Amino acid sequence: MQQDFSTLDVLNGARQPDLLPAPVAADTFGIRSSSFTAVFGPLDLTHAQVLARGADRYVFQHPHEPSLLIKVINMDAYAAYLERKPFKRFYKQFQRESAYRVYLDELSEYVTTTTVPSGVWNVPMSRVVGLAQTTLGLGQLVEKITDDNGHLAPTLANIIAREGISSALSDQLDAFFDDLIDAHIVISDLSAKNIALGNNADGKKGMYLIDGFGVLPLIPLYAWSKRLNKMRMRRKYTEWRARIERQYDETQASAQGTITP
Repeated sequence: MQQDFSTLDVLNGARQPDLLPAPVAADTFGIRSSSFTAVFGPLDLTHAQVLARGADRYVFQHPHEPSLLIKVINMDAYAAYLERKPFKRFYKQFQRESAYRVYLDELSEYVTTTTVPSGVWNVPMSRVVGLAQTTLGLGQLVEKITDDNGHLAPTLANIIAREGISSALSDQLDAFFDDLIDAHIVISDLSAKNIALGNNADGKKGMYLIDGFGVLPLIPLYAWSKRLNKMRMRRKYTEWRARIERQYDETQASAQGTITP
């Protein structure tokens, strides 16, 4: 005689002899295995389009996850960089992670600044998801910041080149850097190309730090002291704002000078 089991019976530990969990578990594990491979690789980037190029990395769209990007090391650019920096070339030979050190620096900074007591993620930076094996070497998986059409969001450099710095954008920048300072984020490369304006994976619109963060010095004073990092960030931000505004004015003046009446 077949016995009926309610949800309450199951919660109370009743045995269900007529259920066969083994095939279900096998199917479940098969799905999980497939999903894991689709996200974490091996991923074929042989014919993938490069969405962006940094100083030492390429950025690709993840082939299976629209909300993720893959950053991979440009080994040629990395080697050229070390050729120009003999001291770094010397001590880098003792680092087992070699060119991939940047992944550890950024992951460490992400973990440090997002483990807030409230447990709520609200730091204005693209989320670091993990690592994946690709045909171009070890890749870093990061959140994709998009425009309203789902395409890669414009960087601050794109916005300034097209529109300049409006009063609204200026206020947004000030608030953005206040948030970065409050979160004690250590920025290693302050650049308009490392800030995107768009929507994160949750659909939240804003400014996001997408690159250039992490502790680089051998003695990480700014990571140790939030006060020192705040002083440094305020100084660098003031200098940086003046520089990009000056560069924009010079570009506009140059463009007007090339226009013939």
